[in-house]
This record gives sequence, structure tokens and C-alpha cells, in this order.
Amino acid sequence: MRSIIIKEYLPSKNGWEESIFHTANGYLGIRACPEEGVGDDVFSVRGSYINGFYDIKDISYGEKLYGFPETAQTIVNITDVQGIKLFIEGEEYSLNSGEILKYEHELFMDRGYQEKRILWRSPLGKEVYICVCRMASLVQKHLFILNYKVVPVNFSGEVTIKSSVVGDVENFASADDPRLAGEAQSYLVVDEADFVDDDISLILSSTKRSKLQLSCAVKHRHSKAFEVEYEKEGNILTTVFTASAKQNEAVYICKYCVFVDSRHNDKPREKSLEILKDAISHPMECFMNKQQKYLDKFWDTSRVIVEGKKLQRSMDYGLYSLLCSAGQDGISSVCAKGLSGEGYEGHYFWDTEIYIFPFFLLTNPEIAKELLMYRYNILPKAKEHARIMGHDSGALYAWRSITGSECSAYYPSGSAQYHLTGDVSHAFVQYYLATGDIEFMQKYGAEVLIETARLWMDVSHEREGVFYIDSVTGPDEYTCIVDNNYYTNCVAKENLLWAYKIMEILEEQGLDKNIKKKLNISDKELKSFKKASDKMYLGYDEKLGITPQDDSFLSKAKIDLSSIPEDKFPLLLNYHPLWLYRHQVCKQADVVLAHSMFEDYTDKKTMEKSFLYYEKITTHDSSLSSCAHSVLASKIGDMKKALSHMESSSLIDLEDTHGNTRDGIHTANMGGLYNCIVQGFAGLRIKEEGLYLNPQLPPKWDGYSFSLYFQGRLISLKMTKKHVTLRLLDGEPISVFLFGDKIKLKDKERILL
Repeated sequence: MRSIIIKEYLPSKNGWEESIFHTANGYLGIRACPEEGVGDDVFSVRGSYINGFYDIKDISYGEKLYGFPETAQTIVNITDVQGIKLFIEGEEYSLNSGEILKYEHELFMDRGYQEKRILWRSPLGKEVYICVCRMASLVQKHLFILNYKVVPVNFSGEVTIKSSVVGDVENFASADDPRLAGEAQSYLVVDEADFVDDDISLILSSTKRSKLQLSCAVKHRHSKAFEVEYEKEGNILTTVFTASAKQNEAVYICKYCVFVDSRHNDKPREKSLEILKDAISHPMECFMNKQQKYLDKFWDTSRVIVEGKKLQRSMDYGLYSLLCSAGQDGISSVCAKGLSGEGYEGHYFWDTEIYIFPFFLLTNPEIAKELLMYRYNILPKAKEHARIMGHDSGALYAWRSITGSECSAYYPSGSAQYHLTGDVSHAFVQYYLATGDIEFMQKYGAEVLIETARLWMDVSHEREGVFYIDSVTGPDEYTCIVDNNYYTNCVAKENLLWAYKIMEILEEQGLDKNIKKKLNISDKELKSFKKASDKMYLGYDEKLGITPQDDSFLSKAKIDLSSIPEDKFPLLLNYHPLWLYRHQVCKQADVVLAHSMFEDYTDKKTMEKSFLYYEKITTHDSSLSSCAHSVLASKIGDMKKALSHMESSSLIDLEDTHGNTRDGIHTANMGGLYNCIVQGFAGLRIKEEGLYLNPQLPPKWDGYSFSLYFQGRLISLKMTKKHVTLRLLDGEPISVFLFGDKIKLKDKERILL
């Protein structure tokens, strides 16, 4: 049903395969590396990661100025448990030798595991069938299981399996790509590596500078036919299984691997052994059954049905990957590459709040809440960052970070992206409007909205009754350090308004006193937020009838993108930033994104003209771009372009159209693909007045459907050529807006239009 499968092993695509078939559960992620390793000429990133588990490194500058971050955090490649070497009567199995008679690698997204099925003939003619099954448990987040089955096909003889746990690992690097770390480093120091209770491989490690601890405990279930020995060489622990295997009879080992880190538990070593001893008492099938039940529930409310097998596969893969990437503990979020690779060093960006958060908000509100708790928990760091950046009050979220401190060494397209602070506030506002969770807003949300609003009051300035924001960078990273970036001013406007409104709502319910006292906020300050929001400058070019991206953008030199050779894309890897800054060229949606998010800030005619103008000068070098263009194309009624941009978005990982999936999947684009349907085709908007839907059908489509949670109700929408069907699946009656008309959903009845 919901699976991804490839039927050929291509060494040239090994990196892509490692990313696409990675195994993760939001806490733990392991790339799908060949267990036996690869040759020196094959690209591979042998990586395993824990969400939010990091170390610290120095940032070097030729010329360092005040406020530049001196250190950065990076996700750490952790203990390698993937290693398995197979010997068939002394011949070592390898994909680089012998003959591959059959190869299938399949990810079962409805069951939560991946499986490799290989028929291999050795150089001496012995044929063996190998089946490798991997699963990161969605129920027991610390557990990764690898089952390795071997069947002699045309012989009976000795089979040896060597299963290793390796403590000495290092992070991947590329000096030529700014999206990756520039220098390979080993961040873990092994404190203990030995066998515990005779048969448990235990490696306890510490990060060099952040002083975090990691415990990895491994134990095997296996066929009775095996004799077992244990070997220790430095920080490599190997369990050796040897058996006289019979033709067509399977032997197997099942490797239970538990990871526990000190950010999540005070005693990682003890906890890892405790979890392992409980897990090993249950067969893998037990965890697979639990995995199935978990995913049955997930897909019941999360799946989006779309047109065509190819697009459906991309949609399913994207949503499954988002589930497997999202932190659910309040101390982690969603890495730019999920837990599939080291691109962007495991940092969290604005991607989560704008592209990914809407999916969880509408399908799994509790996960959405945990993503917001991450931002609340690093609020002190955001306030500290604001002071470093010269602001006397307020909170400024770091552009890229793990625990909240700025990790961007290039401030023009890093720290200058103040819009992230408004993006965070936007997510809190959307959460409140979608859930009505006033208790959460009282305890956490209001504080975030107030502190971020204070930032905008400090960074903006008033001139002749209008508020302006200077020297910032918007989402488009090919245009930096500008005045009045339209997108930034929009998120600031909303942030300021809702800081005022949420306190008004809390006051009406008698819930405002504690927060007012805690934050020392006065009615005068709240009114200043409202005034600044009402008077925030939003640019408009009367000559062109469009929204200018910023004050100077439309005065810059124009460029014909078709004149640039294809091998010069992405432009950031081939042109100096100043050359880009001097031209009307966009890396990604900026004004287009703002219009799709804040449609009430302008009129439809301006949106239409702006879309057409910026579409011509946008390279879509960012994976966050095509999906945003698709959403606005739907809004203005151009369903042909909406479909075209959505299809481009759907191909980025599974067909590797950006050429860098080997560094990790593009999680923001996966959220964006969901938004193409829900916000785009279905026209869903969450506003103060309620839920708005304006569904349309793209050319040649028969229909689409999805479910969503809103204000505690579960609602389904199905769009066909003949009608729209809305149904209240669970919860009390509720009114929603369909094509602008207010309708009431009740008692599981269907409304057909």
C-alpha cells in the first residue's frame, strides 16, 4: 500500500538511498548505510543521530566584529551500530564483489520499517539470500532494531556473521558547500567500551565541549544454531555468530540497540540497560505490531488522498518522514534534514513554524504543542540574543540553533533574518485559533507573544505616524540587509496585534494578572503594540501594481534567468553574494509567501500581479520555494500553475531534483507539499473568525480528500468534480466558512455542495 521501493543497487546513488531509506522516530535517526560498508569510491555518510544531541565548535573569522557568535552547535554522529559483516565459508559478502542477482530495498510507511532483500552470488559461485529489516520504534523512542536473516540457496556450509558496535565515529563535512559543516570532526570521546553481563555491548561516550553523555547498549536475539563469541578491539565491540547452515534454511540475528542521552535522562548508562533488558525480552514482531497500531492511528487522521500514484507516493513519504523527524519532548524540534543526514548540522530554522507546523497543527495537535514548547523553553536564549544584537528589550530568536544560541556565522542571511521571531509568534497564534487552548496561552504563549512584540517595538521606528523596520533580511536570501522587507513587516504586524489581543482575551477571562506581574507589562505598553501594528508600513508600488519585496528591490538591475547556464544553479554556489544582492533575483518565495499567509493585508489583484512578477525572477534554488508559489497560485485561481509548482515540490527528494538529497531529506518541503493541497487547493485558512475553506480542483484531477482537527473536532473534506463533501467525524457541532458562507457541521452528517 504505502511503500517506497527500488529494485537496483547503484553505487552512484548510494548516498541518496541512505537518506531516503533512513530509519527514524523523532528522537533517533539512522541512515540506511550498507551494513558491511562501501568501497572508497562510493559516497556514503555513515551516520546515526539523536535529535538535539550536540557538541560545540569554534567559528573562525578573518575579521570578527562585535556580536558575531564565537561558537556554534552541531548535531553529533553517534555510536555506530549498523555494522554487520557476513562470511560464506570464508568469502566476505559485499555489494562491490560477486554478482547481485536480485536487489530490493523497500520502506513500508504503513508499517514503520524498511527491508532489504538481496540475492547474491559469491565470486566462487555460492548463492545466498539476505533479508535485512530495520525499525526505529515509534513507541519506545530509544530503541532501534536490526534483523539480519541469511538463507544459503545452493549450498550448505559455514555462515559467520560479525555484528559490531563502534564508538569512534566522526561527523561528515564538505568544504565546498555552505549547507554542510566545513571540516570533519570527531565530537565523541569514549568513556567506556566493554561487554556487560557477558553479552551486552555497552559504549558510554561524552561530547568534548558540551559535556553531554550518551549510552549505547546492544544485545542480540539469534538462531539457536549459532555459536557466539565476543571480541573487543579498542572501542569496537564485536559479537561473532558462527553456524553450519543448511541449504534453504534461514539463520538470523536480531540486534536490539538502545540509545539514551543526558539531555533526556540523568543516568543514561543505567537507563539504557534498563530499557534494553525489557526490550530484548520481546520478539521484534511485538514491536512491529505496536508500530502498526501507532501508524494506523496516524494515517487515519493524517493521510491526504491525491491524484496519481506518483504524487500519492511523494505525499505519503513526506508525511511519514515528518512524523519520523519531529521532536516531541519540548527540547528538540525538526532539523532541516530531519534525522536523515548532517546537512545544516542538525539546526532548527523557521522551516518548522511556517512549513511543517501547519501539518501537525491540523493532524496531531499534541505534537504541534511540543514544537511550540521547544520555542518557549529557549525563550531565555532568545532574550539573551536580543541583547547581543543591541536591543534593550524583547526576544530575538537565533536564525539557526539547537539550544537557542546563534550558530550562523554569516549574518546577512543569518542573524539578520528577524522574521523568524515573527514566524514563531505566528505559530503560537495559529495554535490558539485552531485549538482554543487558552490555558496553554496563559502559561506559555502569551509570554512568547509579549517578548517578541517588545523586540519589534525596539527594532522598528516611527516616522510621521508610520512604523518602519530597517536593515533586516527576509526569506529571500539573495536579497539581504534591506529596509521594510514586506514579509518581515507582515509577521511583525501580526505579532504586535496578537500580543495586544491575547492579553485582552486573558483579561476578559480573568487570567491576565500573573502574566502581567511576571512580565511587568502595562496597559500603555499593550496599546503601543496595537498602534504599531495598525500603523506598520506595508509597501505598494503604484506603477507596477505590485508589492515591493523591500524599499530598494524594484530599483535594482533586472536579470534574465534563462541567460544563466544550467550548471550555474544553485546561484549561491556559483556567484558572489554581492552580485546576487544587486539584482532582482529571488532564491525563494518572499512576497509570494507573505501574500499566501496574510491574504487580508492586501487585495487579490495585487496578489495576482505580484505573483506573476516574482515568478519570473525566482530561481527556486531553495526547496522551500515551489510549494509556496503553488499555494498562492491556488489563491489567485491559477490552478494550472498551482499544480505545476506542486509537482515540482513533490519530486525534490524521491527524484533528487536538487541533487543534494544525499545530505539528507528536505523536511520543510515535505510540509510545504502538504500545504499545497490543504492551504492551496482546499484554500484552508485559520482566522480569528474561524475555519475558512475555499476548495478548487486542478485540471484533469478527479478529486482529493483529507481530515483535520479544528477546535477539538475532527472534520473531513472530499473534493470531486461534482461536489464538495464536508463531514463532522467527531466532536460537538461547529460552524465553518465554505466559499465564504457560514455553515454548521453537526452529528456526523455530510454537507454536499
